[in-house]
Amino acid sequence: MLDALVRRCCAVLEALAGVIFLALFGLSIVRIAMRYFAGAAWIWLPDISRLLFIWVVFIGASILVARNEHLVMDYFVTKLQPAAARHLGTIIRLAELAFFGVMLVGGIRIVDVRMRIPFDTWDFPTGWAYLAVPVCAVFMILFSVNAMLQSRLTTKARQ
Repeated sequence: MLDALVRRCCAVLEALAGVIFLALFGLSIVRIAMRYFAGAAWIWLPDISRLLFIWVVFIGASILVARNEHLVMDYFVTKLQPAAARHLGTIIRLAELAFFGVMLVGGIRIVDVRMRIPFDTWDFPTGWAYLAVPVCAVFMILFSVNAMLQSRLTTKARQ
C-alpha cells in the first residue's frame, strides 16, 4: 500500500517538476528576449525564477530519493557479504532519515522566519520558496521509509 502511494507521489512530483522546469525555461526566454529586443526587463522576474528554481531542485531531489538514484556512497557496501551489506544499508537509510528529519525541523523554523521577509522586488514572502525544504523533507522521509520496507520484504522473500 505504501509502495503504491510512493509511486503516485513520484508521478505527481515528476509532472510538477516538469511544469516548473518549463515555466523556468519560458521565463528565461522572456527575460532574454525583453532585454535583447526591448532593452527592458521586468524587475520581479529574477525573484520568481529563484522561487521556482528552489522548488524544482528540492522536488528533483525528492524524486531521486524515491528512485534511489541520489548520491550514494556504496563503495563499502559492495565489498561486504550480503548480510553485512544489508545491515550497513539499513544504517545508511537510518542516517538519511535523521538528515531528512533535520531538514524538516530546520526547514519549518526557516520558513517561519522567512514568511516575514519579502522578496527584493515584490511584496511576497520568501518563506514560500523556503517551504520547499520541509515539504520535500516529508516526501524524502516517506520515500526512505518505503525503501527500507521494500528492502526488508525483498530480504524475507528470498529466505
